[in-house]
Amino acid sequence: MKTLLILALDGVMDSSLAITLDTLKAGQGFLARSRQPAAIRIATVGYGKSVSTGAGLKLTPDMIFNEVAALDTVPDWIIVPGLGLASDAEIEARFARRDVRAAMDLLQEAAGRKVKIAASCSAVFLLGQAGVLNGHQVTMTWWLASLFRSRFPTVKLDESKMLVRDRDCLTAGSAFAQLDLALAIVADTMGSSVAQLCSRYLLIDQRPSQVRYMIPTHRQHTDPTVVAAERWVDKHLSEPISVARLSSTLAVSPKTLGRRIEAATGVSPVKFIQRRRLMRAAHLIETTSLSIDAIAEQVGYQDGTALRKLVKREFGTTPGALR
Repeated sequence: MKTLLILALDGVMDSSLAITLDTLKAGQGFLARSRQPAAIRIATVGYGKSVSTGAGLKLTPDMIFNEVAALDTVPDWIIVPGLGLASDAEIEARFARRDVRAAMDLLQEAAGRKVKIAASCSAVFLLGQAGVLNGHQVTMTWWLASLFRSRFPTVKLDESKMLVRDRDCLTAGSAFAQLDLALAIVADTMGSSVAQLCSRYLLIDQRPSQVRYMIPTHRQHTDPTVVAAERWVDKHLSEPISVARLSSTLAVSPKTLGRRIEAATGVSPVKFIQRRRLMRAAHLIETTSLSIDAIAEQVGYQDGTALRKLVKREFGTTPGALR
């Protein structure tokens, strides 16, 4: 018997919870009809006997927190759906709640027992606050990445990725990356063939990167030097841009610029410039009929071949597939 527990806290994102249940139960159904069915238990877990979702719906969980310790076997996975948090104030308020503190205790105990733990979007903050991510590589929703870094500097965050697995922790990007997370858990517990069936029946596309979805004008941080760097780079994408030129324009040393960019975005200045180019290129590919060569010229690449290779490497797809 493999046991998958879904941690449902008050305010849980309805879509994230539903995606998790639908994907796991689809896998459970396919597995039950296979030649070698295995027993899979899927259960929702709440602090009390009733959970209110973010949209105000009521959920009666299959068990409460206190009953997890009484299970006959150690759970294989504990999954935390998105929490719908959008600001530092909301995160602080959520962390102060009794049910959330109890959830962190449960996660700490589970981590000590080597239970695999998964979370997506803003729920990754909960794992960070519980202390189960220290030294781990993770991803999360890209537009809260700077806030996450400021809170948890010992966690290695790469918000460009859609899904990151590091030891017993699995994290995913923004809200609908819960699909990718749930599918990965299906593969882990029910097999890759069942995961492929789920992917086909539920029309789940592979999306290895969040970079193409990032909004260039959405400021993730408040560092004035990095904000100025973003604005200047975006205005000069068609030109050669070196770190030396950028630092000179902003009147800071290359070392200072590198330190501030990495603290705010988690990447080096070179990668920072490349990411701005690719974000603009993805926007032009998706919203115009310009040729790839013309777009490459606008964003500072010598030809379309170089841009195609970078799009394939960073987005996991071809420029044509973005149109």
